[in-house]
Amino acid sequence: MLTLLLCLPRGASSLAIPAAMALTACMPQFDRPYAAAPADHAVYWHDYQTTTGTQQPAISGRSLEDSLIDTKLTYDLPTLVDLALHTNPETRVSWEEAKVAAVRLERNRSLWYPTLTAMAFGQYFKTSLPIPGSALVSNGYSSLGSLDLAWTLFDFGRREALVDAGAQRLSAANFAFNRKHQEIAYRVATGFFVYQAALAKVTAAQQTFESAAAGSASVQAKLDKGLATRPDLLLAIQEQAKASYDLQDARSSVIQAHADLTASLGISPSYSLQLIDLSKLPLPAGLVQSVEKIVDQALEQRPDLMARLAELRAREAEVKKARAEFWPKFSLGGRLGNQYWGNVHTNPPGNESYSASNGVGTAMLTMEWTLFDGFERSNAVHEAEARKEASRAQFEVLRLEVTRDIWKAYADTKTALEKREFALALLKAAEESYAATQESYTHGFSTVIELLSAQKDLAHARYTEIDSRTTLLRSAATLVYASGGQSRGDLNSDSEAFGRSTP
Repeated sequence: MLTLLLCLPRGASSLAIPAAMALTACMPQFDRPYAAAPADHAVYWHDYQTTTGTQQPAISGRSLEDSLIDTKLTYDLPTLVDLALHTNPETRVSWEEAKVAAVRLERNRSLWYPTLTAMAFGQYFKTSLPIPGSALVSNGYSSLGSLDLAWTLFDFGRREALVDAGAQRLSAANFAFNRKHQEIAYRVATGFFVYQAALAKVTAAQQTFESAAAGSASVQAKLDKGLATRPDLLLAIQEQAKASYDLQDARSSVIQAHADLTASLGISPSYSLQLIDLSKLPLPAGLVQSVEKIVDQALEQRPDLMARLAELRAREAEVKKARAEFWPKFSLGGRLGNQYWGNVHTNPPGNESYSASNGVGTAMLTMEWTLFDGFERSNAVHEAEARKEASRAQFEVLRLEVTRDIWKAYADTKTALEKREFALALLKAAEESYAATQESYTHGFSTVIELLSAQKDLAHARYTEIDSRTTLLRSAATLVYASGGQSRGDLNSDSEAFGRSTP
């Protein structure tokens, strides 16, 4: 290590610290750390802190949930997503991680400033120096108080690289926070669709049970008149029992779907929320944009992809920092204080005591340059470069995953749109067929087997229509989530990829 000291005269040392403090105006000026990430739909943590203050709501117990949940309100999907973003603890996890990244950036920026340390100590001393024929003994106490300045003036880009890496990681944390919003919104949307589908299936099962009960009553009436047989009645009763079993099974599915939905919301399953009916949700009429255009948009706006890119830039800054370690550092140091000796006795020549006080002032310019370190810096550069290349590969992996997910979601949505049309046609045909068969059976032109078969076909068509609606909504939400175009709000019809929504 090579060190260069520049000592100033005592008279000039008193000016060292004030002059050093005045030079802070010449330091590099930085933008706010939050400008490193482009604007997005989600809120950055510092904006929330600015508008609401530093106090955070309590997150333990049910007080937060009770204050946010309105059991008298009928929730649509956007309102439900907004509730989840306030109550789900996962948002607070990513929130705090973003705050950590911002604080870490400010810590890196503090390296540009000088450090000023107050130091004080006191001691009792006794010294003995040999003199001809005897020894000179001194004893007493002393104290020292001082202000010490240390300031790195130039380091060939070490601090710039640290600040750059911190700014990029803050961007990555902001993007991750935005993606967490999108993830929670997507989970709430899919859970909402599944729950509403379960409720719709209960209604369909109830209609099937009522039809089966009416069919049993009709067969019983014919049997009483001698127009039906005992096996016909048993078949009708069997179908009624099966319809009752399906009804109970559909009701149990509602309980599980409700638990999954409340878990996505981050609230207790004990809450009973009023939700809009599945049939009132608008459906996308068709795909307007091509899959290639959606992929291009996703590569520009998906937050997790932008977070990987920010991490890659941070790794590049770390490579610059590792290479800068080969160069020297220039630092300014100084001390300003006072040293005091009191009640000092010497023997010989006598038992007299004395006190003294002396000002202490030094200033020095230091050059620190490590010439050889056993190849530690070279290995550090190789490690930083390897991490950069690994981050680049991770970015490419995610880019391919984004493309694959969008192609798959696009195909699923296109298929769901087509299946929706066939499901509606199937339901209409099954309803007409059941009505005609029921009328025909009433007039004695159809058998009970044909009636029960038409009843089963109608029940199946009802379930198919519900599944087609749910599948279309989930596929549309998956496509929006894969494209990264939404962070909150209605996921079923706001995407530019879809045409006008239909009821």
